[in-house]
Formats: sequence, C-alpha cells, structure tokens
Amino acid sequence: MRQTWTSRRNFLTTTLAGVAAAACLMPLNKPRPGTPLSSDRQWRTALGRSLREELDYEPHVEGVLPAGLEGRLYRNGPGLFERSGYRKQHLLDGDGMLQCFDFSSTGVRYRNRFVRTEKFIAEETVGAFINPTWTTRAPGGTIANLGGRIKSQAGVTTLAR
Repeated sequence: MRQTWTSRRNFLTTTLAGVAAAACLMPLNKPRPGTPLSSDRQWRTALGRSLREELDYEPHVEGVLPAGLEGRLYRNGPGLFERSGYRKQHLLDGDGMLQCFDFSSTGVRYRNRFVRTEKFIAEETVGAFINPTWTTRAPGGTIANLGGRIKSQAGVTTLAR
C-alpha cells in the first residue's frame, strides 16, 4: 500500500486558502449598540451599505483625468442589503447591481442599475424581502423558508441573456 505525504508548502497553501475562504464567508460583525467601531474597521460598514436608487450623472472630478483615457469600466456586485427593516446577513448577499463609469474626452459619466432578476422584481413590487438567499432566511421563520425558494439575485455574478 503506497502512502502519499503532502509537502509542507502544499499543506500551508491549502490551509491558508481555506482560512481566507472562511474569512470571506463570515458575516460582518455587528457591534453592540453604542459600541463604536475602531477606526481600522469602520470601512467595513460602507461595504454593506445599500445604494437604493439608480443614478445617471457626470461626477465632479478633482484633479485631471489622464489624457486619452476612454472607454467603459463595468463593476458588478451586491447593491441592496435591506428592505422594510430587514437586513441581509452577509456582504455578498445583496441584490445585484451593475455600475458603469464611461470615460470620454469630455469627462466621466456614472450610471448604475439593479439587475432585474425574478427575485428583485417580486420583492420590489411588495417592498419587502420574500425569498431566502444563500445566507439569509426570509422573514417568517422556519415554515416560511421551507421548499427551496432560493432564487438568483445576481449579487456576485451576472449573465446576459
């Protein structure tokens, strides 16, 4: 019977990758009421803040954009984390939003739009979360969350159809 040993490098690489993955999947720590976040952790609260409206404007640029900078920068990710007093439990668990920075010789233009998934449209219509997501149960307890109603929210990955 042949026995295979993992090298020290492979062991450390695998262990560190697992720790990093676990850290990414952990929910944001919520401080106790009245407990301020330390200054080195305050940036985390901005990552989970909802951008509630869709925008289309030319932002004021401080300084000068590089000459010849033209094109579009698209970003996607979660953009809506709360509805009617109910908040998602994880940083990657919000409804999807696409953002576009359009650079031209005249300046820059910013636009954003929520991804119109089946889940987003249904919840937008009633004004509340009604479907569970991969880390957050829907309001209503265990009975309301039976049946596997998890629907895509396009919070991390989008697919053009």
